[in-house]
Amino acid sequence: MSNVFANGLEISGKAVDAKTIADFPDVCFTPPENPATPPGVPVPYPSFGMASDTDKGTGTVKIGGKTVNIKNKSYLSKTSGTEAGAAAKKGIVTSKNTGKEYFNSWSNDVKFDGEPVIRMTDLATNNHASPVGNAPPWPHLAQLNVAGIDCESVLADLNLHKHSDKKQACDHSKTGKESEHMLGNALMQNKRGSRAQSIPGFNGSNGYSASTAPCLCMDGPSSDNSTEHGKKTRDQEAFKESLAIKDANGNPTGRYRQPTAKEAIDAELKSVRENHNQIKNAKPKKKQDEIMECLEAVIYDHLERCSDPKKTKEEIQKTKLRVPGEGDYPAPTTTAPVTSM
Repeated sequence: MSNVFANGLEISGKAVDAKTIADFPDVCFTPPENPATPPGVPVPYPSFGMASDTDKGTGTVKIGGKTVNIKNKSYLSKTSGTEAGAAAKKGIVTSKNTGKEYFNSWSNDVKFDGEPVIRMTDLATNNHASPVGNAPPWPHLAQLNVAGIDCESVLADLNLHKHSDKKQACDHSKTGKESEHMLGNALMQNKRGSRAQSIPGFNGSNGYSASTAPCLCMDGPSSDNSTEHGKKTRDQEAFKESLAIKDANGNPTGRYRQPTAKEAIDAELKSVRENHNQIKNAKPKKKQDEIMECLEAVIYDHLERCSDPKKTKEEIQKTKLRVPGEGDYPAPTTTAPVTSM
C-alpha cells in the first residue's frame, strides 16, 4: 500500500500491492498434442497480474522510490495462471501464455511525467503478445481511498463483480443468488440487451454498459417480495413513484420528473443497506457505514470512467438520469408543479 492517491483511488506502480485478480476466462491451448487435437485442447484459465511487475513506467516521478504505471507507456511484464496452456499455439487469441498486461483506462486529470496515471479499478487486459488482450477486462485492484477505509477487503468480502461475470460470481444454480446492479441499469439505458442505448453523457466509445457495471449477488428471485433482490426491486418501483408529477389538486399526471444521479444512487444504496443481509447484519454499525462508503465510491468511480466528456463526482451527482419504464431519455417534461419527491 503506497498511500498515494489520484481521484480518491490508489495509484498503481511497482511499489504498490495492486493486482488484477482472476481475469477469467483466458483460453489457452493445453497439451496433450496428438493427431486428434493438433493444436492442443482449448482450456480457460484465470489470469493474474501484479503491479510489482511494472515495466516502462515513470522516469522522474516515483512512489516509494519506484516507477509508476501511466497511460500508453506502462505494462506489466508478465502474468500468471496460464502456465499450463503450453501447447504450441498457447493463447487462443495472442498465441501467448503468461503474456503482458496492458491498461485500458486511467485518471482523466492526474498526470505523472505528462501522462495520466493508472489507479485502482482502472481496466486492464492480460496475456498479451501485443495490445490486443487474450482475456476480458477486469478492474485493476489496488485500494479505494475513502476516509482511510480499507475498501479492498470490503470488495472481496461482498463479491463485487461485473454483471458479465455473474455466473462465476453468484453461481445462481447452487446459491439461488442473482447478480443485481447497484445502480439500476434502467436509469442509465433506454433499452435492454443488444439494443441498449446509454443516456447522453455516458454513451461514448467507453460509455456505460450494463455488462460492465458493478453488481452484488443478492438472493432471488426478484419477483419474490421476501428475497433480497425482490425487496430491492420493490424499492426501485417505489423510488419511481416518488418522482411522479402531480397536478394542483395532488392527483398524478402520469408523468415523472427525471431524478439526479445523486438521488438515484442514494436511494439504491439505502435499499442495498436495508436488504442485503450480509451488509445489514454486519457488526458493529461502523462496519456497515464503511461498506456503504466504499460501494458509493465504486459507483461514482465507474460513472466517472463511463462519462464522455469526463465528469467530476459533483457533475455526475447533478446529471439527470432516465425514468425507468418511461420511454427513451429524456423523459417527457411538464410545467405542472412538483408537489412530492
